[in-house]
Amino acid sequence: MKKLMMAAMAVIMMCACSGEREYLDFRGLSMGMPAKGMCDSLQQQGLALDTLHSTSNSFVLADTLAQNYKVTIYQQNDTITDILEEFAATYNDSTSQLWQKRHDELEKDFGWPNMKHNGDLHKEAFYENKKGTVILILLNTYSPTMSVRYSTMTTK
Repeated sequence: MKKLMMAAMAVIMMCACSGEREYLDFRGLSMGMPAKGMCDSLQQQGLALDTLHSTSNSFVLADTLAQNYKVTIYQQNDTITDILEEFAATYNDSTSQLWQKRHDELEKDFGWPNMKHNGDLHKEAFYENKKGTVILILLNTYSPTMSVRYSTMTTK
């Protein structure tokens, strides 16, 4: 009887664990962690908290040396909803190369994206799986930018 009870408990534990939600990773950190913990971890990786632009619903971190990289962590009750990563460059080739590199990395994890725009100056790729959605955007205009939005929202 004792063995039967232990087996039943093991099955219940396995079922409970398999029902946990999986989250996207951002820079090797799970988006399932608290927003404040993500902010602290990114600060340890060398980004500085921009208190001037942070709000009660978002933390803004920036690369203090080059001033061309920014991360915004959107949160609700310390739960991460989205992370927006933004890159600015002085010339189009750098953002195009960065976009292609990130596109190839995301394609390995998510498969081929849904491409909303696919031109030389404007590209948008949407990746989605059960963990969340990633949107990769390139705008090579007067001030070239590339952004990546990681979202915990999903339709799958």
